[in-house]
Amino acid sequence: MNNVNKQTELIQAVENDLVLQAKRLLADGADINVTNEDNIPLLVIAIKNGASKEMIELLLDEGADVSWKTEEGVSLLDEAVERNRIDLVKLFIERGLDPAETSRKSGMTTLMLAACFDYIEMMELLLEHGADLYASDENGMSASDYARKLGRKRAQKWLEDKMANPF
Repeated sequence: MNNVNKQTELIQAVENDLVLQAKRLLADGADINVTNEDNIPLLVIAIKNGASKEMIELLLDEGADVSWKTEEGVSLLDEAVERNRIDLVKLFIERGLDPAETSRKSGMTTLMLAACFDYIEMMELLLEHGADLYASDENGMSASDYARKLGRKRAQKWLEDKMANPF
């Protein structure tokens, strides 16, 4: 099988969460850094397609870049938070990503993102790992402001309770 076919098969294996096939293709020399036609790397393809934690771990163990970001600064952590993948957020934190930092040009944090979707358990996890309850983006908006603006009453109440009693 030529390299182009290997790369195409690897992308398809990742899209379909075929861990054993992906493992075999990588062992046969498929490139862990291959991207699809939209220039999206395997790790992001996996997250966007709801891949298992096992697939994500395989890609990371094979050398996929955990520090990937879009031009706007959206990171793997952002992608996992948006999809409420607590398992992946924990994994990415273990692999060195910091929920207290943002690389987004807008300054939006992972905590703000979780508040936008009303993900209470995710917000708890992010706070436990150093997310800043009081951070604001380039427009001066905090996680609580986003929850209020989007009508996420549970998230708003949870955040306001945390701010009133942060310990």
